[in-house]
Amino acid sequence: MLGALLYLRLTSLRNLLVQRVRRLRQPKYLVGTAVAVAYFYFILIHRNGPAAPAAAMAAQSMAQAGLLASAATCGGLCLLAVLRIAFLWIMPDEKPGLRFTEPEIAFLFPAPVSRRALIHFRLVSSQFAILFTSVLIAFFFNRAGYMGGSRATRAIGWWIILSTFDLHLNGTKLTLSRLRERSPRFLAWRIAVVLALAAYVYAVFRSGIALVNAYATQTQSLLEAPGALVHQVLSSPVFFWLTLPFRFVLAPYFASGLGDFAAALGPALLFLGLHYYWVSHTEARFEEGSIALAEKRAAAKAAMQRGEMPRIGNSRPKASPGPFPLSESGPPEIAFLWKNLLSMRSALFSRRALLIVAALALWAAASLGPVLSHQARRNGGDFFSPMVLGFTAIIAVYTVLLGPQIARQDLRGDLANADILKTYPVAGWRIALGQLLAPTLVLSSILWVLIVVAAAAADPLGTIGWLSPGVRVTAAVCLAAVVPFVCLIQMLVPNTAMVLFPGWYQATRSRGGGIEVIGQRMIFGVVQLLFALLVVVPSVLAALLVVFSSQWILGAGPAIVLATAAVLMILASESVMGIWWLGERFERFDLSVDTR
Repeated sequence: MLGALLYLRLTSLRNLLVQRVRRLRQPKYLVGTAVAVAYFYFILIHRNGPAAPAAAMAAQSMAQAGLLASAATCGGLCLLAVLRIAFLWIMPDEKPGLRFTEPEIAFLFPAPVSRRALIHFRLVSSQFAILFTSVLIAFFFNRAGYMGGSRATRAIGWWIILSTFDLHLNGTKLTLSRLRERSPRFLAWRIAVVLALAAYVYAVFRSGIALVNAYATQTQSLLEAPGALVHQVLSSPVFFWLTLPFRFVLAPYFASGLGDFAAALGPALLFLGLHYYWVSHTEARFEEGSIALAEKRAAAKAAMQRGEMPRIGNSRPKASPGPFPLSESGPPEIAFLWKNLLSMRSALFSRRALLIVAALALWAAASLGPVLSHQARRNGGDFFSPMVLGFTAIIAVYTVLLGPQIARQDLRGDLANADILKTYPVAGWRIALGQLLAPTLVLSSILWVLIVVAAAAADPLGTIGWLSPGVRVTAAVCLAAVVPFVCLIQMLVPNTAMVLFPGWYQATRSRGGGIEVIGQRMIFGVVQLLFALLVVVPSVLAALLVVFSSQWILGAGPAIVLATAAVLMILASESVMGIWWLGERFERFDLSVDTR
């Protein structure tokens, strides 16, 4: 029976590959695949070629620091694994870990197949994705050369790591399901396991800190010989026995040669086999949970196709007021704003959540300046404010560039209803403006919070003479005034692309569409970046010109206000032209265009 199920899985995989290859005959998939393959080759594969002598010397000189970084990375991954397992015991899911798709539930559950055969089928099916992921990680992301090993051994090491973690999660979920069914002391079991995990983490942490402190007393700096520090920590008997399960799992990946890899492979496979035996022999009901989970996935997929956000966790829908009171008459743009904000409503966008986020942002902005000033005076230098400014700048750039691709409550969300929207007695530019208001408001709100945080973190010691509190507040207010126009113009790019190329953009809405969809998203991402530069560069140049020519006469504050006025005129003109053009194109939009 297991052979038949394995044949079914292999046949499904073959049909999937054939279907992906056949649709390359369509230009949108062919171009996307070509772009993605070129990216992976030139950025990942070509860069990981033979290293130059200088690069080899640099790798040798940084071997000790790289070894310390690898040890820290392993510790972080192990800690994340323990926290993930502890979270399952603290907040157990009502459904078991075994997941079956809708066709598998429809055909396999009524079939004369034993429960253990279904478990084997599910575990073997997950191995295809794990193997593929392991090969990709080992092939595209080359590990530091000084640690030895080959891509084949690293792929096997990643397969052991991912398979063991996946089996442990499934075994934990099945064990929790069995305890919930048969044990009257389910809560006591959970508390005991969580306390045991907490004690384990505390013991590992205390033993590691003790070894580091003992090593620090012998050397002047921890970075003087980090390799010796790692060796001393790993060779400690207490630390060795505490971390023995993680050593079994990680040893094949970090093996430096074939001999070490062969010696580490046996215990790792034995440990993996014990996990497989644990999962396959755990008697717990999973049929009902699998059916409920499949229904939940289908509902979430349908919600995403409608442009709505799926429910998070086990929350139940309940009646709630709209984002704001909507009058019976008024501009149609406000109705579109109300509708799109309502579709965004979830646990993350409720009024209470937004008020909490706003209060936390204001509190952080109010306390950030004094805290950074105190730390800078105490340490004799300003080390933290550049980090805060850099962090806010990175988030702002990602919000401007990637936010329009994520916030889809606009014309893209109503692509299927385009014919209905065109029957409204409303001009096309008003429909376009109304559809863009909701994502523009959300992205602008994120940028406003970042502006407040950056203004509070800028120059806490007051060493820059012209950056007075008045100038800082003026610059923050002016940036806040410019932000909505920048977000609106950025939202014009994906919506215009959808109107011009509806077939391409509907394909990018799907999740897990393959390498061709990755290439399509990269194409639209590059277009988004180029358009952002085309919009921002003239405005920034105009602002710099106005500030440079007027600050000597008016001062810094009035010069910033005057420059902001010039930038607003430019951005407002671009916004008006873009919305008008998008409305005209939408009025002539024909949904009968091939959108396969």
